[in-house]
Amino acid sequence: DREKALDLTQEAFSRLWSSIVSGKKVNNPRALLYTVTRNLIIDWYRRIKSVSLEGLSKEDEDREFDVPDEKATLEIELNADSKRVLSMLEKLEPRYKEVVYLRYVSDLSPKDIAKVMDLNANTVSVRISRGIKALKRLMGIASNNHE
Repeated sequence: DREKALDLTQEAFSRLWSSIVSGKKVNNPRALLYTVTRNLIIDWYRRIKSVSLEGLSKEDEDREFDVPDEKATLEIELNADSKRVLSMLEKLEPRYKEVVYLRYVSDLSPKDIAKVMDLNANTVSVRISRGIKALKRLMGIASNNHE
């Protein structure tokens, strides 16, 4: 939705501007803008996903529903796995959570993440690696590495 994207963009810049005007020290405006935007988008998705089934009327009770095909079932399972990973991601230390999120959810390269966060690209790569290991530990997945 183009209008919603414009609203979120305007709100993100407004919050960045408010931070600067209020005297808050902003070392990296680009990183702050990215973080504010990401948080606004997450909040927006949380609001729209809380759809209730209460909207089903009495007439809908008699309606027959198609049994989902294998592809739909797989998509539902993948969605559930994604939600589990994202909830586990929230439990990571902030320095790992941010780079893993930017790398795998926002699909940024380590070089781009380094620019946004004002870090060295090697530091970003190490944090991504450590973040993934921590995420696997949280999820109970054995690591294939013998370190």
